[in-house]
Amino acid sequence: MLFAQEEKDVGVVTQQLASERQVQQVAATAKKSQSLEKFEKITFEDVLKDPDNIDLNFRYAQQQIVDNNLLGAASTLERILIVNKDLPKARLFYAIVLFRLDNMNEAERELNLLDNVEMPDSLREEVKAFREKIQLRQKKVRIAIRETVGYQIDDNRNAAPSSKKRLFGNAPLDLTGTNKKRRDTSFINVTSVDMVRDLGFQAGHELFTNLTYFLQEQTMADDLDLSAHSYTVGFNLKHPLLNLSPSFTGSHMFLSRESFLRSQAFNLSAHRNFKGKLDVVSAFKIERQDYLPVTEAITVTQRNGDEKQWTLDAAYSLTPTTRISGGIGYANKHAKEDINAYERLSMRTAHTWLVGKGQFLINSLDVGFDNYDEIDTAIAGRRRRDKTLRYRMTYGAPVTFLLVGKLLPRPLKDITVTVTYEYYRSLSNITNFTYRNNKFQLLLLKKWEF
Repeated sequence: MLFAQEEKDVGVVTQQLASERQVQQVAATAKKSQSLEKFEKITFEDVLKDPDNIDLNFRYAQQQIVDNNLLGAASTLERILIVNKDLPKARLFYAIVLFRLDNMNEAERELNLLDNVEMPDSLREEVKAFREKIQLRQKKVRIAIRETVGYQIDDNRNAAPSSKKRLFGNAPLDLTGTNKKRRDTSFINVTSVDMVRDLGFQAGHELFTNLTYFLQEQTMADDLDLSAHSYTVGFNLKHPLLNLSPSFTGSHMFLSRESFLRSQAFNLSAHRNFKGKLDVVSAFKIERQDYLPVTEAITVTQRNGDEKQWTLDAAYSLTPTTRISGGIGYANKHAKEDINAYERLSMRTAHTWLVGKGQFLINSLDVGFDNYDEIDTAIAGRRRRDKTLRYRMTYGAPVTFLLVGKLLPRPLKDITVTVTYEYYRSLSNITNFTYRNNKFQLLLLKKWEF
């Protein structure tokens, strides 16, 4: 039995969910950086030459924020307010820095000092909006809903071999009917609900849960419709040296509206930040995969088994607006039939650029090497060896950056629009699994917090 498309279908869901989460995080970072995009670079030497210059000190504090020196920025702003306490813009900025330092009580106190201070209406609105953020952060339980909807085009949705032939019993057969390369469009929806509960410890330990629903509805190839729902429960255990996140995940995937895969996984990740610029994350995952026979793949239960994964990733901020990341991964899949068991080595790199005005650009490259354990004599007389390459480029911008944003009502103005191109190439020593696919996506993303 041929499993190329089934393997691709599993990858479609996991890749889409991972990409959607990454884009949401980058979009949030791009939005936060808008207020610090355009200012002249100030050094400490400049401040020493004119220490009583309030404007110079304020711009220096902005520079410290961009350099991720939050404690230094807090000291600079505190010095400004000692000299002149009637500067609402500086006091608001000081409250924001305290918020970023997780000092909620002091941040709220600074905002309260602005209650009876005269200021422009626009600044008053900023104070009100930021007070709401503080109140949200102070809640014991925080809930966030993320919604992503959009449209996708694939020029080889069914992963048809580039050779236009499939091997069966080591004999090449021409592709016929629905086995031929199929170009198709699809509607995509990803709905995610996150809940975080503060456990009341001074270190900030948290309990978190996530519920996610994924849908990819094909326009023509209904046999490739995908949907999945999953849940995650875990803890964020924080320590000055290392943050640990153990969690448990369960998921249920449907192919063409038939139950296709049930899985349960234990995950453990460790995160360490170095001087605000370098993040290192190591993660381990062990997953039980139980496939169910469907109309398109009645022998898919041969792939039932456990899969272990280990990854090591690092991300470094080159500048306040650019970040590079890279990582390696290893996976070992055990299956009921050894012809579906494999080892996988993967490597990845990415570059993120905050373009300005809330815009961002993400480029990523993933390379994988799969070695299967046994020969599938029903296909060919040799063990399968695959090499895969996935290049992905995503441009995103807030809808307010686009002309149409000015026509939308206020609740819709925080929507992010993303356009993605993806090139996927699989090379194999068995022609059945050598194919390419070009993908185009247009997505709309919105987040609500309670």
